[in-house]
Amino acid sequence: MTDNGASFNRPYKPFGFNIKVPEIGEKTMKLAEGTLKGIVASPVEPLFNFLEENEQVFNGDINYEINKMFAQNFTLGSAMRQEDEKVNGMPPKFDMHF
Repeated sequence: MTDNGASFNRPYKPFGFNIKVPEIGEKTMKLAEGTLKGIVASPVEPLFNFLEENEQVFNGDINYEINKMFAQNFTLGSAMRQEDEKVNGMPPKFDMHF
């Protein structure tokens, strides 16, 4: 072994100096930009998706729809009971007191 670290008649090259790094081009910058955006946005993306999908709950539209369906259900049930009384007469009443 020689003093300069060369072996088998090869010149000594310290690690790191023999690696060529390509210049950072436009494509590499776009890929890096996309990666960084993904890293920053990925933790909060599920929260924003949840809020977007359930926006009607938070702005009151769901409450309005529930009240509207309750009113429709009441009106339909009332109309059906009236028609049932017309067709079948008054519902029977049982005297439970003996």
